[in-house]
Formats: sequence, structure tokens, C-alpha cells
Amino acid sequence: MNTDINLIVSGHGGFATGMKAALHLLSEIPENWTFIDFKEGMSDSDLKSEFEKILSEKKDEQFVIFTDLVGGTPYKVAATLAYTNKSIQTVGGCNLGSLLESIYSHFDNAEEMADSFVEVAKRGIEKFSIEPDASSQEPDEDSDGI
Repeated sequence: MNTDINLIVSGHGGFATGMKAALHLLSEIPENWTFIDFKEGMSDSDLKSEFEKILSEKKDEQFVIFTDLVGGTPYKVAATLAYTNKSIQTVGGCNLGSLLESIYSHFDNAEEMADSFVEVAKRGIEKFSIEPDASSQEPDEDSDGI
């Protein structure tokens, strides 16, 4: 279990607590992971204060801030913090699979962890489709067969 890099999961509404609940069903959540919802009525500065509270507790440590939507308020607030602090990486638009896989992976630094979130998310999306089985197709009446 990766415990060297701190993680803050944040997103709109109950995104963070929803991710926490889902992860809890699937695995043990590392102690250095924090979940912060961007709730209705919160301002950008309210969210920034929540992030800064966690960041200040571990000033010299690495962080990844994992958000729900690229360009959303949690992402923009996190990116602003990362812009002035090289020990913070910001990732947006990932999924539960990214979080789950990172629990069982080892990363040398926050940037490597952030890159992994993106790659796992890309690999973890697909569309289910039923391909017609050639043996179940109706024979062509004009065909002479085999």
C-alpha cells in the first residue's frame, strides 16, 4: 500500500465522500488520504481553505489533489495551489479505478502517481458492444452455400 504520497480527493457535491464509500467497500483506504466535498454554498476560497488546512499539516510532504472535473472549481483551486508549490500535483477527470489501483502501487513521487491516475483512467473506459456472431447470421438466400 502506497503511504508516501498524500492524496486529497475533491469534487462537486458528494463526489469525494462517494469515492471514499466505494473505496471502503473494495479496499483499506490509506491513512494519508483525505476526502473533501465541494458542497453547495461553498466559495472557491472556502475550498482553498480546506485544502490549505490539510497541506499545512504536512508542509514538506508531497501531495496529489485528485478532482472530479478538469476545469471545475476543485480542479482550478487545486491547480492554483500546485502552481506555487512543486510538491503538489493536480489531476482531474479520473475515476474509481485510478484510485483503487494506486492503493496497491508504489510511486517514487507525486508526479509519477498523478501520471498513473491518468493512464489507469484511460485504460479503464470502454463501451460494451455485442458483435454479431457469424454463425448466428441468417444465410443469404442467393448464396449457393459453402
